[in-house]
Amino acid sequence: MKIYDIDKRSYVDIVKYDDPETKAEQLADALYCYEHNIFKVVYDRSQPALKKYIASLDDTLLQEEKMQWLFFTSGTTGTPTGVYKTKENSRQQAQALIETLKGMKFNRVVTTVPFVHIYGIDIGGVVPFELDIDVWVKENFLPEELAVEAEKEHTLVVTTPLFIKALNRIKKDVKFTNTLFLTSTAPLPAEEAKVFKEHYGASVVQMFASTETGLIAYKRDDETILNAYNIVQVSENNDRLCISSPLVAKKVINNGIKEDVVLPFQTEDIVEIINDKQFRLLGRSSNLAKISGKRISTIQIESLLEQIEGIDAVLIRIRRDDKALKDEILDIYVEGNLLLDGKTVRAYLKKELGAIHIPFKIHNEKKILRSSVGKKIGFE
Repeated sequence: MKIYDIDKRSYVDIVKYDDPETKAEQLADALYCYEHNIFKVVYDRSQPALKKYIASLDDTLLQEEKMQWLFFTSGTTGTPTGVYKTKENSRQQAQALIETLKGMKFNRVVTTVPFVHIYGIDIGGVVPFELDIDVWVKENFLPEELAVEAEKEHTLVVTTPLFIKALNRIKKDVKFTNTLFLTSTAPLPAEEAKVFKEHYGASVVQMFASTETGLIAYKRDDETILNAYNIVQVSENNDRLCISSPLVAKKVINNGIKEDVVLPFQTEDIVEIINDKQFRLLGRSSNLAKISGKRISTIQIESLLEQIEGIDAVLIRIRRDDKALKDEILDIYVEGNLLLDGKTVRAYLKKELGAIHIPFKIHNEKKILRSSVGKKIGFE
């Protein structure tokens, strides 16, 4: 395989970089390490706090025999977690994904994400490496530019829900024939996936994964049920998803301490188990509010309010006030030209959720911040 830099209109050699800066260099360095069994610490160096945190750790803590990667989470919900992965973890994960794509032939991969986390490296890098097809990268993609690349037949696009939504907004008069889109675990509303398939004629496979577990499950287009990969077993404990899989990390670094990972690995995802291979995701424990005895997903409400014209993005935080008499309060942070008001919010909530009273407070004129895979991580 080779790496093609769209910006420079030239191929990049797969070589070692001491301090890779561009996406092409990040990928070249990661694949060189993968090919030659060189251990690599991977994290987003553009995050000053994360860079400072990792620099504060003892060098001996960062080393582990027979490991390929040490991925660090961004730490947006707490202290960053270091996750050790073997080369076999990456290889088996690539094969598990490739098995689900049987019947489709790809000549190349186009990826919009940086190679500073497990999604970028394993899906955007190791998968095409194992398929022996070229990867096309660009430092910063515009939706229109991605559409041009996706028009080329037999292209596998590794991207995020943000690009699917953006392509839905611009509605270019083109078809993506024999092209498949893979999106990260950031939520993509079923309606967005349905609109995309109807307009562009291409399917979107939404992957559900975490750094600790690797790939867990997937769903296609507007499906609501997630299907676990063949090598993954799912169960639940107190409504939380538990994973047993050869893709789960063996060791992690939590709060500066190295720990063994015990299977089944319990996540913070609240699920409805259908069988040992299928489940429905209800939300994460951190984004499920209990209102009038009913579980309400903040992600569901965010997606609902983002349908309003003039609203670009919505982020909801749950405020749990021990002094309050009942229920939890939703702080609704809004980015967009429209000043959202209580009457509009109540009307949309009633239409979707019925006549239940949801306490909330609106914060307009915010800038919603996202990670490189499209997850909302905060606001300005």
